Amino acid sequence: MSETAKLRGTSLFRGLSDAMLEEFLAYFKPTSYAAGDIIFREKAPGDKLYIISEGEVVIEKAMDEAGRDFKTLAILCGGDFFGEMSVIEGITRFAQARASRDTALYEVSRKLFFGFIKEHPETGIGIFSGIVRTLSQRLQHTSSELTMLFTLSRQLLKQHRSPAAFLAAVMEEMHIYLVGSWNIKACSYNSFNEEYEEAYSRETFALESRPLAAAAESGWLDDRTYLMVCAVRGRPLARVLYSNSADLLTAEKNNLATIFNTIGSILSSAMVNIEHQVEAAMLEKLRKSKNTI
Repeated sequence: MSETAKLRGTSLFRGLSDAMLEEFLAYFKPTSYAAGDIIFREKAPGDKLYIISEGEVVIEKAMDEAGRDFKTLAILCGGDFFGEMSVIEGITRFAQARASRDTALYEVSRKLFFGFIKEHPETGIGIFSGIVRTLSQRLQHTSSELTMLFTLSRQLLKQHRSPAAFLAAVMEEMHIYLVGSWNIKACSYNSFNEEYEEAYSRETFALESRPLAAAAESGWLDDRTYLMVCAVRGRPLARVLYSNSADLLTAEKNNLATIFNTIGSILSSAMVNIEHQVEAAMLEKLRKSKNTI
C-alpha cells in the first residue's frame, strides 16, 4: 500500500486529492516504535500530531504519583490520530501514549502543520472538520462511560448479600449502555468448591451455548465476544462473557475494551470489599448468638 493510500485511510484526509496528499505527506516525518515504547509522557510539552500507519497505541493516564498504575483512556489503531490538542492549543500532554504493538507513525510539528494550512486554507478547513468530528465521537464515548460510572457508583453504596448478588446487579445496570444486541453471562467464583457459578444471564438473540473460557486475562476471544476476568492478586472472583450478535469493527472493539476494563476494575475491588463485609456480618451474628446461650 502506498503512503498516500495509508493517509487516505484516516478520517482527516479522506476528502483530499492525491496531489494534495502527496504535498501534505512531505510535511510528515515517518517514525516507528517497538511494543512497549513510550511515545510521549503525561505532562510533557507537546507540539506534534501523530497518525498511526500500522500498529496500536494506548492512551493512558497515571493513577498514582509514581506512575506505576494506569487507566486506559483509548486504544487506537491504523488510521487513527492523536496528539491534536497539543498541536491546536500548544498545551502539555494530559495523558501518556504507549505503543502496545510494534507501531509505525507519521508525525508533524505544530509549526509545519499550521504552515501547510496557511498555504492551503480550503484544505485546512477540511482537516479541522475531521479533527472536530473525531473529537466529538471521542467525547461521546467518554460521556457514555462517565454516565455508566455514575450509575454503577449507586450500586457501591448499597448493601449486597453476596459478591454474586452485586455482580448480578451491576450487569443489570450496565447492559443498557451497550449499543446493539448483546448476550451476557456472568459467573462468580465459589472458593469453597473452587468453581464458577452463574450469577446473571441475559439473552437477546439465539446463540449456541459457550462455556466461559479459561483465559487468564480479559480480552476479545473473537470479533464479537469479550471475556472479562475479575481477579485480585491472582485470586479469582468472577468471569463475564459478552457476546454481540454481529462482528465488530476494530475501533468499536477498542472503545468497548476500555469500558469493559473499567467495569472489571470496579467489580474486582468491590467484590473483595463485599466478601469482607459478609464475613464480618457473619462473625458478628455468631458472636451475638454465643452471648445469648
